[in-house]
Amino acid sequence: MLSTAFFIARTTVLSNNLNGVNRLAKTRTKRFLIIIALVLAGILAGTAAFALFFGLGGVNMNNRVSFLLIGADKRPGGGSYNADSIIVASFDPQTKLVSLLSIPRDTRVTLSGSKNYYKINAVPALKGIPELEKQVTALTGIKLNGYVLTNFEGFKDIIDTLGGITIDVEKNMYYETGDKEDGYINLKAGVQKLNGTKALQYARFRHDATADIGRTARQQKVLTAVAKKMLEPLTILKLPALVPQLMKAVETDLSLKDLTTLAGGAKSFSDAKIVSQTLPGNAINLDGLSYWEVNRTKAKEVAQNLLQGKTTGDVWDSSVMANLDADVKAHLASPATETAIDMPEIPGITVPKEGAAPVKTIQTEQYSGTITWSPDDNTFFAGQSYKATITLVPKEGYTLKGVGANFFTVPGATATNAAGSGVITALFPAAQTAPTETTPPGKTPTGTTPTGTTPTGTTPTEKATIISIAQIAGVTPPKPGAAPVTTVTATEQYTGTVIWAPADNPFGQGRQYTATITLVPKKGYTLEGIRENYFTVPGATATNAAGSGIIKAVFPISDQ
Repeated sequence: MLSTAFFIARTTVLSNNLNGVNRLAKTRTKRFLIIIALVLAGILAGTAAFALFFGLGGVNMNNRVSFLLIGADKRPGGGSYNADSIIVASFDPQTKLVSLLSIPRDTRVTLSGSKNYYKINAVPALKGIPELEKQVTALTGIKLNGYVLTNFEGFKDIIDTLGGITIDVEKNMYYETGDKEDGYINLKAGVQKLNGTKALQYARFRHDATADIGRTARQQKVLTAVAKKMLEPLTILKLPALVPQLMKAVETDLSLKDLTTLAGGAKSFSDAKIVSQTLPGNAINLDGLSYWEVNRTKAKEVAQNLLQGKTTGDVWDSSVMANLDADVKAHLASPATETAIDMPEIPGITVPKEGAAPVKTIQTEQYSGTITWSPDDNTFFAGQSYKATITLVPKEGYTLKGVGANFFTVPGATATNAAGSGVITALFPAAQTAPTETTPPGKTPTGTTPTGTTPTGTTPTEKATIISIAQIAGVTPPKPGAAPVTTVTATEQYTGTVIWAPADNPFGQGRQYTATITLVPKKGYTLEGIRENYFTVPGATATNAAGSGIIKAVFPISDQ
């Protein structure tokens, strides 16, 4: 049952729709429609419940609505500001398609009356939002109906009102922003629930090899996480608290008609498709400043394809340099000296996971690179160890001279390189495994030690002790609403990872879950000699093969 406050809010909006003859009623109606516009397009989600709640069924849904979603450290009605994120959000009610096109903040633009070059994120401060809309339309060919502006404080409040969002933070992130508020970004790698402050840190981080391009991808990831949260049935019960937070956080020039179209689309969003894309380009240096340069013709093609649900994985566009006009080429910086590459972490290469496809190329503003995998599998196999040989090619103005031995790092791998060399060898441990029955023939499952070998860190002269701690700690029966653990409680004898099927987060009610636990012996311990079905997991039926550290724990259905 909906709360009394929720019913009163619904009655108020319905009354405003019926009696919208005075300015107060129209203003109030528009405010509530702004909330739905944010939920549907700015935050990417909605359900039939929203349309029923706001009493907006039967509106004209024949026309596409496209607008600019701007994230800035600015309170509505405040002074000048730079745009921290710029996203074109477009909703087609006929195809039920939501398209999100991120414009990198360093994208180079020109302004009428000036011969200088500017970064697009500075346009609101220099010329205002109307000029920003004009620039975006010129870049993408997408006609905009208006804009929705959000601020950092409002963003945090919205996330907190929703109860946080779940994000897989891909690596440790630390940076001192220098801001009076939110002065630090400090996140640890792993799947975790982020509150508003932490979610903002994740969405703002750009201080790695992928810079602003990596940040736009993280912003899209945050929006998708918020979408999933919005689609949860319990979210509707939070609307009374969510509405005032959103009202403090946004401003817009979208018309009442456009807002009504967006709100009316709520009833179809349960089966809507959401696609996202970063505007392709390449990093260039003009007069000593770095810009994101876009091939204008290709940018329009990418934008139009996105409106049809088609995306491209090639964010770095190699055609940019060849298509620069003579005027721009005249400003290309030709450094007198080359700078040694100073980005040690190789981006885009992650620990192999069963069924995933290996990446073959990487790009940063300092170098490009190719990756050769051994074995050369089209998709990774569980239990197989992989080696990636990465060959870096410095971009203009950068050099490998001066790069130290073993300077480069690859997350999750042991990486080595010779001094002054861009050839990196990255050795990954055995690919993460799925349940035992899916392990390919001839592959050694993760966590086991092949016959005739010793555990990691144990020399042949040492005699390893058979693991004697049978009960796996830290893995408990799933409870509805709880988050799954991904690691076992480490002991002095072993560590371990946990994979759940189905992969719900949090656990649902009335479902049966299976945990596949992969143990890795510590130095001085071995799985050799472990008998069949030796390990136990509290509350589950646990099985393991003889000599194996892969345990399959089946939990009964819980209705608690």
